[in-house]
Amino acid sequence: MSKQIKSNLAYLRATRGRISQRTISEATGIGQKTLSALETGASKGIEFNTMVRLCEFFKCTPNDLFTIEDEPDTTPPSLESLAKADALIGIALQNAMQAPKQTSQEIWAEFDALRARLQASKPPAERHQ
Repeated sequence: MSKQIKSNLAYLRATRGRISQRTISEATGIGQKTLSALETGASKGIEFNTMVRLCEFFKCTPNDLFTIEDEPDTTPPSLESLAKADALIGIALQNAMQAPKQTSQEIWAEFDALRARLQASKPPAERHQ
């Protein structure tokens, strides 16, 4: 899986007092189109002087402005995978239609019991994570 750089500009704007792009643009001289492109991921890069001005404005480091994340897998599912998913959905729907009617309290009780069994089957070190 490949990596991509993501901008934290929207997060910084929100957590530093809901600062508008216009305010940042006026204070730094960076165009609003540039800020928008950085924020939405439409930008293919950033000039060092732009990064410096943003760091000075937010009083942060480049590590605060950007993160490196795994790029999402955009490979479409195979026809075989789609057929398996359709079959599983069909089985689940058929089972749901044939299941006895239950109240929401009964469903939640079963869910809680299953969760407790799963939790109990974990090694002690993993039980409170």
